[in-house]
Amino acid sequence: MNFLSVDSELPRLLKVNRQRWNRNAAVRVLGAALMVWGWAVAAAADSVADTYFRYFRPSGHIDEPALNELSGLAVSRRTAGRWWGLNDSGNAPMLYAMSPDGRSQGQVTVSSLNTDWEDLASYQRDGQAWLAIADTGDNFGFRSQVSIWVLPEPTLPAKGIAQTREIRFRFEDGPRDCESLAADPQRGRFLLIDKGRKPAGLYELPMTFTAGSELAVAKRIADLPLIWEGPVPPALPAGVERYRGTPTAIDLSPDGRKLLILTYKHLAEFERRADEDWPQAIARGPMRIVRLPRQRILEAAGYEADANSALIGGEDEHAALWRWNGRFPPAKAPAAP
Repeated sequence: MNFLSVDSELPRLLKVNRQRWNRNAAVRVLGAALMVWGWAVAAAADSVADTYFRYFRPSGHIDEPALNELSGLAVSRRTAGRWWGLNDSGNAPMLYAMSPDGRSQGQVTVSSLNTDWEDLASYQRDGQAWLAIADTGDNFGFRSQVSIWVLPEPTLPAKGIAQTREIRFRFEDGPRDCESLAADPQRGRFLLIDKGRKPAGLYELPMTFTAGSELAVAKRIADLPLIWEGPVPPALPAGVERYRGTPTAIDLSPDGRKLLILTYKHLAEFERRADEDWPQAIARGPMRIVRLPRQRILEAAGYEADANSALIGGEDEHAALWRWNGRFPPAKAPAAP
C-alpha cells in the first residue's frame, strides 16, 4: 500500500464527504421545513374551511347576467322562497327577484331613477308588504339631499312599471356616503349607517313621505364601534382603505330586536332589549362578529324571514350567494390584568 498516496488523498476525500454531508443536511433541513410549512398551510386551510363552513354555506350563484353589481338584498314579505336584489349606480331602475340559490324569478322596472342605489329593505306595515330602495350613495360627499324610494312589494309576472313614492332627506351633520338601510316599521322609521367615516354613525329617519321642496332630516342617534381594524384585505381593490370595517349593508329583524351589519370582511350583530333603543344597546354591547368567506366586494345582506339566518352576496357577474346560519364564534375571555 502506498501510504503517501493515501495521505495526499485524505484531505480531498474529507472535503468531498463534508460537501456531500452539507448537501444532504441542507436537503434534510429543506425537506423538514417544507413538511412543517405544508402542515401549517394544511392546518390554516382546515381552520379557514372550518370557519367558513361552521358559519357559512354556499347557497348558489346569481344566474341573471344583468344583476352583476348586487348592492342590496331583501327577503320577500309576501312570497316564500323569494328574494329581491338591486344593482348599484349606473344601472337600470330594476328590481330582480330570485330564489335563495340565485335562480331568477323575474324582474320589475320601478318608476324612480337609479342615481346611486345602495341597499334594499323589506317590511310589513299596515297589513301591506313594502320594499324600500336606498338611493343614498355619495362617494364624494356632493349630494345635498338623497332619497328612499318606497313601493308595495310587486307581484310577478310584473304588470307595467311599479310606482314608487319618495322620501327626500338630508343627514343632519352634512352629506354622507351611505350604503346601509333597514326598516323599523314598529317605530315608524328607517335606520341608516354611513360609510367611510370613523366612527360610523347610526341615523334614524321617519317613514313619512315628502312632497314638493320638503326635506326630511336623518338624525344621528349613535356612534358604532370599529368593526374591524388592520391592513386592507388583499381581496379589496386599491383605494378602499378608508372603507375597511365600515358597513356596506344592514338589516333589522322583523321584531326590531336584532341589527345585522355587513362589512367587506365581517358580519356583525347587535341585539337590544325590549326596554332599550339602539343607542343604549350599542353602548352596552357586546357586538358579536364573524369573519366572512373570501369574496370580492360583499355589499348585500339580509335576514331570512325568521331572522335566524341571513343571505349574503356581492358585486360580480354570477356572484356567489352565501347563507349564514346565525351563529358566531365563542366570545374570547378578557385578558388577565
